[in-house]
Amino acid sequence: MGAGGFVLAGVIVAASAAAANAQTTIEQRRPASADGIVGIENASGTIKVIGWAQNEVLVKGTLGRGATGVEVTGGARRTRVEVETEGNPHGVKSDLEVHVPAGSSLDIEAYQAEITVVGVKGGVNVETVNGGISVTGPAKEVNAQSVNGAVEVLSAGGRVHAETVNGRVVVKDASGEVSASTVNGALAVTGSGFDRAHLETVSGSLRFEGGLSKGGSLVAEAVSGSVELVLPATVAADFTVTTFSGGVENELGPPATKANRWGPEKELSFTTGAGGAKVSVETLSGSIRLRKKP
Repeated sequence: MGAGGFVLAGVIVAASAAAANAQTTIEQRRPASADGIVGIENASGTIKVIGWAQNEVLVKGTLGRGATGVEVTGGARRTRVEVETEGNPHGVKSDLEVHVPAGSSLDIEAYQAEITVVGVKGGVNVETVNGGISVTGPAKEVNAQSVNGAVEVLSAGGRVHAETVNGRVVVKDASGEVSASTVNGALAVTGSGFDRAHLETVSGSLRFEGGLSKGGSLVAEAVSGSVELVLPATVAADFTVTTFSGGVENELGPPATKANRWGPEKELSFTTGAGGAKVSVETLSGSIRLRKKP
């Protein structure tokens, strides 16, 4: 083969390699009900979902090497979006942006993906193993679960469940019912008019700021993390506070006392106002602060 042949062969090989590594741009549309269900599955990469005023699902983005396409199936009431791959899907990183009718409900599954949801009013169910989750908007119910990654739920309109193992959890501008937990990471919940709040952390700090409805309940539990509750000075609640070796600061009532003369355990029970709501706080070695909301 002459020099020109070697050059031509090199160009062909380089072009083939570039094509193999290039991402594929996709865009698909499908009519959808204003309050239908949309399921999305993308093993690796990013998923961004935006609620909009049109009665259709728009899927666009880029598919990584190893992806064979994106399949959009179903009817107007139920739509499914799935990235199809060759071999192991966990190594194929694709980025999806999906526009759905604002009243839709979502069911999102991933393995290693960053997931963002904005402006969806229906129920939102999101699960990933490695990656953060952010849900913003008036969803009537949110279930957001990760193993390694932060979870944030902002301005939800109804019940919230937010959970991760390694990462922070933030629930902001919430009301109604909230359950949130993390093992290694800070946990912060703010809002008003909570009927029920159940908050757990193992080694991260826990902070709650908000009000309780009449007859509402708040349970805050930590192992080695600190707990801070910021409540209105007018809160009407029955408090039970226990820590094995942590300190207790109480701006809402009397100081804590030792449970017995032989150990470091401290406990505190008191009532503010007419009572009614139930507040339970328990730590093993973390400190507890009960503060009046400014």
